[in-house]
Amino acid sequence: MNFKRAFWLLLAFASACTFSQKIKDGETAFNRMQYAVATRMLEEEYNASRNEQAKARKAYLLGKSYTRLQEYRLAAEWYEKAAKADYGPEAWGNLGEIYMMAEEYDKAATTYEMIRQKAGSSQDIDRKILICRQAKANKSKPLEWFVERMPENSEVSDYSPVLYEKDYIVFSSERINSTGKDVYNWTGEKYSDIYIMLKGGSEARKFDSNINTDENEGSVCFTSDMNRIYFTRCTGNGIGDDHCKIYYSDRINEVWSEPVLLPFIRDKINYGQPALIEKDSVLIFSADIVQPGGTKDLYYSELYADGNWSEPDLLPSTINSPGNEMFPTADADTLYFSSDYLPGFGGLDIFRTYLRKDRSWTPAENLGYGINSGGDDFSFMPDRESRAREGVLLQGYFSSSRQGSAKDDIYRFLKIMIKEVSPVDTVPLAPTVKQLYVTVKTKTPVYNTPDDPNSGVAGYSPLPKTLIKITESGGKKIAEEKSDANGFYLSEIPVNTNLIVLGAYPGYLNASREIKAGDAVFKPGENSVTINVELVLDKIYLEKEVNLENIYYDYDKWDIRPDARPTLDKLARILKDNPQINIQLSSHTDCRGSDDYNIELSQKRAQSVVNYLSQSGIDGMRLVAVGYGESFLIDTCACETCSEDQHLKNRRTTFKILKK
Repeated sequence: MNFKRAFWLLLAFASACTFSQKIKDGETAFNRMQYAVATRMLEEEYNASRNEQAKARKAYLLGKSYTRLQEYRLAAEWYEKAAKADYGPEAWGNLGEIYMMAEEYDKAATTYEMIRQKAGSSQDIDRKILICRQAKANKSKPLEWFVERMPENSEVSDYSPVLYEKDYIVFSSERINSTGKDVYNWTGEKYSDIYIMLKGGSEARKFDSNINTDENEGSVCFTSDMNRIYFTRCTGNGIGDDHCKIYYSDRINEVWSEPVLLPFIRDKINYGQPALIEKDSVLIFSADIVQPGGTKDLYYSELYADGNWSEPDLLPSTINSPGNEMFPTADADTLYFSSDYLPGFGGLDIFRTYLRKDRSWTPAENLGYGINSGGDDFSFMPDRESRAREGVLLQGYFSSSRQGSAKDDIYRFLKIMIKEVSPVDTVPLAPTVKQLYVTVKTKTPVYNTPDDPNSGVAGYSPLPKTLIKITESGGKKIAEEKSDANGFYLSEIPVNTNLIVLGAYPGYLNASREIKAGDAVFKPGENSVTINVELVLDKIYLEKEVNLENIYYDYDKWDIRPDARPTLDKLARILKDNPQINIQLSSHTDCRGSDDYNIELSQKRAQSVVNYLSQSGIDGMRLVAVGYGESFLIDTCACETCSEDQHLKNRRTTFKILKK
């Protein structure tokens, strides 16, 4: 991936770049993330070395160091030297990423194909080849974005613009006049500060001395009344345990208060790039909570009425991928963010999602070429305060390291209305080939109590190396391969065909999803579409009762109510996907009523579920109905004192997978 130059900006590492020990060689400088130092030392060592294997290693590290410094031309030169010296597939892989960032998609695809020849086929390499093809096809679509680099950018990195009041932009920069005297050894530039300038252009000045320090200060957001700022600061004790954290400060009588650390921040975890939604009551940010020092995901925390914040929760996997999700920004109910893993054009690409009425997030959508490029594109900030222009649908600002940038620069954008070309006097064009792709994420539930599926789902974890089988509805096989180490799979699929995507993993229940031809909607001028599919595979628990949620019966009745059908339809789907299992359907009553009556009633209720599943196409020989009455109460309260909630807990329908 394309790492950012400033430490706080990517939040990528669990350790900092400042060490008190003397750096003795280039590899040590690289390991300590002092990339500006590493390049000087490694080049000297490369030229002095006579050992070809050692030279290949130093060339590879030089490629990685120049990538961190966003010197991509130099990075490509050194990766090429490492690759030609047979350093290994990782040198070719990094070279492929550099070609992607240069938008040389044919070269990138050829490089990945070379890896496949040398190391064998893998889902990750196949995915990257398909992304190269998609990027090339999507780049040729009519442009709906006009972008221009702002002249106020400096020779160093300027990034993460946000709107302040009506007339200002607040952003981050490593400019020479940043606070403090030290040079940051990662970048060879000053530590970053927060700056402010007029939207129309003006000399940039430092934002506030209470906010800026001699540490790295970064991405900010403001409440809607502009009286509170949330921002990122990376601090440490100088021996390698620096971490990025989110602070806030309040504007009181036009003076910004001493910054306060958010209460949910934990040690040895990186947090940053805050954004506010839901009338400033929900804070979204990027962090490496699951795997400190690893990839970044987007999290949210809710502000309670008493002023406290909730513990962070992950945004759903329709947004978070196995890669890095970063730089969230908000515009009403729309959330923008950047990802280096979802299909795009290279580096970080900007995506959008929005909240549906049912409070779920829509699948992430790439904003397209023009606003996205081969470089890193991030911090998308619409400006709805500026005067509307004819033919302009949206305008604002964003950051990019695309070709033509100094490092990271701030750009203006206009989203323009594409005019339809009149068919009169035009030469008919050859029909464009439509390309359809499917991405599959395989995952499994993580329960509140391990191995207790009745304890509630605490979250989901990727299920790697899951067998993915894609077939036409008639049974013809389209593709069959395993998901990667992150539970991710990408494949091109036929257009206008109904398909079944099935996932299988030993010891887990198969799961499937139907893709209908109409699921893929090609917008005008769009030649490539990706359908996102999630497969949740549950672990098989033999002879263990699992509650069926939302199976209710009217008093003294046993027929299936309409509100129970979605759950039973899901169970029928599981049984169709797993023809190798037989199950027992069990019904339980609460403690009220006689024993004999409850046994009879529960047996009728269990049988009604069996009948429903049989009518749904499940062989009745695979189903057993058992009514237990009140024999196995979950809540053993004294019957005359039980609350309705306790009675409801005891009235349940379950299933268990039987041993054959």
